[in-house]
Amino acid sequence: MVHWCLGMYASGSTWTYNVTRQIAALVTSVKPVLLHFVSRSADVALFERRLAETAAQAGRVHIVKSHEIDDESAVAALSRRADAIIVTIRDPRDAVTSLMLYQGFVFDRSLSLVEKSARLCARFTADQRSLLLRYEAGFTKDVMTLDRIAASFHRSVSASDRARIFAANRRAAVEALIADLPQQPTSLINVARPDEVLDPVSQWHTHHAGRTGEIGRWRHMLTKPEALEVERRLGDWMDRFSYGRDNVQPDA
Repeated sequence: MVHWCLGMYASGSTWTYNVTRQIAALVTSVKPVLLHFVSRSADVALFERRLAETAAQAGRVHIVKSHEIDDESAVAALSRRADAIIVTIRDPRDAVTSLMLYQGFVFDRSLSLVEKSARLCARFTADQRSLLLRYEAGFTKDVMTLDRIAASFHRSVSASDRARIFAANRRAAVEALIADLPQQPTSLINVARPDEVLDPVSQWHTHHAGRTGEIGRWRHMLTKPEALEVERRLGDWMDRFSYGRDNVQPDA
């Protein structure tokens, strides 16, 4: 079984990935659950190889996490393999703001990454295999989200397991985990950003710390031209998912 956690940047996708992998650990008969992060064709090639190596193991579960993917053949390969797709989306203006605020990216790079991930997510939201989670609905703070994710495995979770997994992924628990990353021997240093540490299992990075999840932050952090450019580039996407445009109206 392959579960694809496909998320826009800053849409609660890392929370979703961790809850999904923890639920998978409950329901799979073959352990451990195999984890993959995919952004390039080389990542998909590695995923395909590991999938082939475990093909004879009935009950094996693979969890894939991705944002944007730079290769169309890689997207096709993931789509072909996925049994379930958990898609997370967010107002692109807030997503852009989050990348600028917490990762220090300039506006142009932030918008490019958000646009690529938003377009890829949109391709799969109507897929019958997909579960769509909207950030503004507060799914990361709703314990019943775990039941929706468990249903994608055609299983349910007990009340005690649900409570345990939800508690392990509350903001306070995540902050404690991130604070401890520099002391963990399994943590990795981001080569591109030596001041950043990440956990290869949970995919939590030090830049995930201290986030408030504020909705509508873009209104006091983006300039008028920046907000206008996000709406120009992603206006059709915003219309489709009912994110109101403040600056650019749909074409007549």
